[in-house]
Amino acid sequence: MSLIDRYIAEVGRHLPEKDRLDIEAEIRSTLEDMIEERKHQAAKSTDDKMIAETLEKLGDPRLLASRYAPPKRYVIGPDWYEGYLKILQRILFTALPIFAVVTFILRLTEDPLDFMNAVGEATGGAFNVGVQIWFWVTLVFVFLERSDAKPDELQRPNAQAWTVAHLPELPKKRQISIAETVMNIASILFVSIWIALPFTLARFQGNPVSVPFLHPNLSSFWLPLFFVIMGLTLVHEVFKLKIGNWTPALTATNVILGIVSIIYIATLVITQDVINPDFLAMLDNAAGSSELREVVTWSIDISAAIIAGTYMWSIVNSIRMARRLKQKADMVVSMQNML
Repeated sequence: MSLIDRYIAEVGRHLPEKDRLDIEAEIRSTLEDMIEERKHQAAKSTDDKMIAETLEKLGDPRLLASRYAPPKRYVIGPDWYEGYLKILQRILFTALPIFAVVTFILRLTEDPLDFMNAVGEATGGAFNVGVQIWFWVTLVFVFLERSDAKPDELQRPNAQAWTVAHLPELPKKRQISIAETVMNIASILFVSIWIALPFTLARFQGNPVSVPFLHPNLSSFWLPLFFVIMGLTLVHEVFKLKIGNWTPALTATNVILGIVSIIYIATLVITQDVINPDFLAMLDNAAGSSELREVVTWSIDISAAIIAGTYMWSIVNSIRMARRLKQKADMVVSMQNML
């Protein structure tokens, strides 16, 4: 039934979302009735050739969808909507991370301790840029929709001679969210830059005005190890973005990196002084008491526990999703063997 699924998916791609499920169900029912009638007329079982002939009788999925489509009450119609989404996503996913990272670095260069303001400026600026990109790209496609222009694939000369060979494959379903993975990559870059920048400035400036938040003793072993782990995690996130599903190799890597990260965090917090004593003394002088020192110290322990819990959840979730993917693959193989 793969041909039928692909045909209905292609029809649905050109339908308004609110009507899509009902129309797809109606078309599926019509196809099943047509195939059943052909089967009785031919007095033989259903095969791919019979299904292909039935689909070709219905014709081009795009033209079929246009018969069901309501009058134009949308800003961007089905013909242009997919291209609109692809272009918008490519621009946003390319421009916004670059803009945010550059803004974040420039803000931290001015004041390495002003992490929250740097994050705020980077996030706020990226949001404003995103709104501008969304507005102008949308405006262009609104004009295209209202013009006589059509996407290139609608203007192919053999549009009437449609066959099942024109059907695209069913879209692959991702287990791993693109947005979540992009956010993970951005978070890794932000944290790494925030930690590395004060030590880098201290090395080049010699006598920096700002007091680093982290203990200087960590720079000999613990911070290099941190950057190695973050580098491997960054590569892992890139592969997650590319593959999209929890394959055995991706799952194993996630488990190993998660366990290593948990051990690193626990050992660091238990055995080392994480916060710079000079930074704590500066807080005491600013607050006139040790209350702020205690809050910062406790925040390190709480943050470590939350991060370790996040890694634990990621490990368990990746194993669970990998098992689900394997079960689905085994089911497909079983069905193919039955056929």
